[in-house]
Amino acid sequence: MKRGRTYLYILGIILVVFGTVGGAMYWRANNHQFQTQQAARRRNARAREQAFSKDEKKREESAARTAPKQIKHQSSKQTRQITSYLKKNHFVGSALIVKNNRIIYTQGFGYANYKSDTANTPSSEYQILSIQKSLTAGMIMKLVSQHKLSLNTKLSKYYPKVKNSKNITIRNMLDMYSGLTMSETGSDSLLNESNVVSFAVNHTVTRSPKYKDWYQPVNYVLLAGIISKITHKSYGKYFDKVFTKPLKLKGTGFVQHWAGRPNRTLGYHWLYPTQIKPNYTRVYHEAKASMQNELGTGQVFMSTYDLFKSEQAILKGKIFPKAYAAILHQPGGNAPYGGGVYNQSNGIRSHGIGYGYESSVFMTRNGKSGVVLLSNDYRPANQIQNFATRLFNDLTV
Repeated sequence: MKRGRTYLYILGIILVVFGTVGGAMYWRANNHQFQTQQAARRRNARAREQAFSKDEKKREESAARTAPKQIKHQSSKQTRQITSYLKKNHFVGSALIVKNNRIIYTQGFGYANYKSDTANTPSSEYQILSIQKSLTAGMIMKLVSQHKLSLNTKLSKYYPKVKNSKNITIRNMLDMYSGLTMSETGSDSLLNESNVVSFAVNHTVTRSPKYKDWYQPVNYVLLAGIISKITHKSYGKYFDKVFTKPLKLKGTGFVQHWAGRPNRTLGYHWLYPTQIKPNYTRVYHEAKASMQNELGTGQVFMSTYDLFKSEQAILKGKIFPKAYAAILHQPGGNAPYGGGVYNQSNGIRSHGIGYGYESSVFMTRNGKSGVVLLSNDYRPANQIQNFATRLFNDLTV
C-alpha cells in the first residue's frame, strides 16, 4: 500500500511540473504573439501619423503659397502712420493692407456692438453690399470659361418676358449698361430666391428710349437667376461652391444667416448729413425682405481677409483661367465701370453703401497688393472710400 501511495505521489508531482512548464511555454508563446501584434499596431499607427503629417504639411504649404503672409508685429513707422491717419479721420471698422502677397497692416477700430462693449477686430464681419456684384460677375465668368454661357448671349434666352431682352447681352448686364431698371425697389413681402427673380422679371422696365439707364441692381438680380438656371443650384449654393469652400472662407456668409455669429457687427445710422465723428445711438434694422431682395447684388457679409482673398482669387486665375479676368474687367459703356468693378490705371476698385455699412476694396491687377476697408458706421460726410483711395495710392506709388 505504501509503495502504491508513493507512486501516486510521484506521478502527481510529475503532472504538476509538466503542467506548470507547459502553461509557462503556452503563456510565453501567446505573450510573444501579443507583443508582436502590439508592435505591429504601433508601427502602423506611426506610419499613419507620419503620412497624415506629410499630407497636413502639404496642405499647409499649399495654403501658405496662395494666401498672403501674416505679419508678426505691427510696430513699424508705416503702421503707426496708417493707424494715426485712420484714427484722425474717425474711421470705424476693420482695415487690411497687403503688399506683394504680404499683409503689412490689419487692425480694427471702434465698436462692432457698442451696447455690449464689443470692439471691431481684424476678424469682424461686415456687409460688403455692392461689392458682391464683382463676385457675381466672377461666377458668371466661370460659366463663360466653361462654355456654358457667352458674353454675347441674349437675355431673351432666359427671360424673354423682359422688354427689349432680345437686344440685351450678358456683357451689357455685367457692365450695368442694359437700360434695365425696376418700377419698384423690391417686394415688401419675404420671398424665396426664385420668387425674388420672378418679381424682378415682372417689374423690370426700360425707361430710356435708347435703353441706357445705368447702374441698376436688377441687372445682377437677373444674372443671379441665370446662374441658377444654368447650374441647377441656388445662387447661395453656387456661391459656396465657387468661393466659400475652395477658398476656405471662415468669415463669409449671407446676411439671412448672420444672427448669432461671434464676429458679427451691427450697422450704425448717421444722425445728420454733416456728421464726421461716430455716434452709436442708432442701430440700423434691416428688414428680412430687403435681405432677400438684394439677391446677387448686396446680401453677403465678409471679413476683410476673406474679401481680399476672394478678389485675389479672381485676379490670379483661381476661379477661372486668368485670361478671363482681363476680359471681365474692361471699361464698359459707362467707363470706368465694367464687369462688376471700376477699372482704373493702377488696378480695380469696388464700393458699397447700405444699412449702416460702407465697404471699399482696391486691388492691383496682378492680385498681389490691395487695400480693404469695411465699416459698420457709414457717414455721408466722412466716407471711407476716400481713405481707401489715399491708402491704395500710397501703396502703389
